Amino acid sequence: MVQRILRHRGLEAPERQQQFLHPRLRDLADPLRIPDMERAVERVETAIKTGESILIYSDYDVDGMSSGALLYRFLRSLGARVRVFIPERIGEGYGLSDKGLERALGAEGAGLVIALDCGTTSHAQVGALKESEIDVIILDHHELAAEAPPAVAFVNPQRGATDHLLATVGIVFKFCHAFMKLRGAPDLFDLRTHMDLVALGTVADMVPLLDDNRILVSHGLKQLAQTEHVGLRALMEVAGLRKDPTPGTIGFVLGPRLNASGRLAEATAGWELLTTEDESNARRIAQDLDSLNRERQRLELEAYREAEAMLEAQPEDERSHCIVVASDRWHQGVVGIVASRLQKSRYRPAVVISLHADGSGKGSARSIEGCSMMDALRSCRDGLHAFGGHAMAAGLEVLPGRVDELRAALNTWFREHTREADYQERLCADLELPGEALTPELAQSIQTLEPFGQKNHAPLFVVREVRMERPRVLAEKHLRFQAKCGRHAFPVIGFGFAGRGNPSGAFDVAGHWAVDDYTGRPCFTLADWQWG
Repeated sequence: MVQRILRHRGLEAPERQQQFLHPRLRDLADPLRIPDMERAVERVETAIKTGESILIYSDYDVDGMSSGALLYRFLRSLGARVRVFIPERIGEGYGLSDKGLERALGAEGAGLVIALDCGTTSHAQVGALKESEIDVIILDHHELAAEAPPAVAFVNPQRGATDHLLATVGIVFKFCHAFMKLRGAPDLFDLRTHMDLVALGTVADMVPLLDDNRILVSHGLKQLAQTEHVGLRALMEVAGLRKDPTPGTIGFVLGPRLNASGRLAEATAGWELLTTEDESNARRIAQDLDSLNRERQRLELEAYREAEAMLEAQPEDERSHCIVVASDRWHQGVVGIVASRLQKSRYRPAVVISLHADGSGKGSARSIEGCSMMDALRSCRDGLHAFGGHAMAAGLEVLPGRVDELRAALNTWFREHTREADYQERLCADLELPGEALTPELAQSIQTLEPFGQKNHAPLFVVREVRMERPRVLAEKHLRFQAKCGRHAFPVIGFGFAGRGNPSGAFDVAGHWAVDDYTGRPCFTLADWQWG
């Protein structure tokens, strides 16, 4: 069965199937094939040898925090004079902003700035640093701008023919690997014991879990289960985790708590948690992040409900192909999550903007497969102060009073550059199975395909002609029942299906067959259903 699934996903050759099923560190691609990697190693080595001050300027999301923590730990093991700066989301904004750099450099200054998870579109800022005789190395994975920044090393896999899938923490891992390959491994640093940080940022940034990312996350999750980082242990304890971590653990438990610091306060708290060696300090920070995350959930729910109400009041032609909503009541730190929720609930590209008093605003955009948000934003750049990101997710700053214009322009662009079929969410099933094929042995064999995530989803199966028996509603919104298929029956859980009505006759189900985390027994998780 596993081989059938792999062939369905394009893995025909037995050797490719074996590499997929048994991810090995030795199969990682050579880090030196990424453009400018060797130049980055040489410049950092020079800074260490001459005692230059190195400033790591990182982003405030989980990828940025984990990238900063990994590089900081590595450079410290080499004896570097290094410090980390993470900008404040609301006051300084994303990336190498003028305000952020002014505070980052301060009175102490730096001879070398290493930009993590940002810098690709910061031509002016990198140029200004160069004029001040401050070199810049960029380790980033975002979409390229028309003009490359004048950095001494611009390490972005988008510039090469391969490795496009890496998160920034994966690029930092590659940098550490390249440094050790070229200059030897430091005595005080074992890169394998830091792979939990790599898994953390890779999964949280929602890059495809294929190729090198699959290898990094597979080994990183094993390391996370036995992590040597006191901060991660404290965070898992506060979150009540008792089982071995999975990508879902990162995406829905650890990641949101770390992100809460960058969304509502200063992301330095999350970075400090990932670098502290003090257990009492780790527990304090983890508890603070847990509280911040609960506040984030409250603000997110309020904004989402208001956004839904706004959409209901908008004319259909203003939201037919792209959702654009804005309010001065929404916290800037939650607009990205609200955009994601709207994109999923309505299956439309979505832009959510937090407005300032002057009518300008900062927002986040999320798109759907086949609809490039970056291309759309380029088409209406006249109404924007700045924007950046990639096809599926972007950030933007809208000029005062231009939200309505932006809404109209984005709907026009998507209407002209997409097809109606693009707005029909499709389930791509791996196999159609008879009910009796859903056995405990199948659930166990499917586990060999883990870790699941972007571009490596859990296998989706279709079972025809089942009948519902013994339905029960859980927590007022979830539905659990037995699906009877001929003489065979299997348990089903439908999250959010309680309000959709119960079929009285035979119907088809599509979903995932896996061991339930709560019961420890196999269960069919509904993705969709239909009946005549």
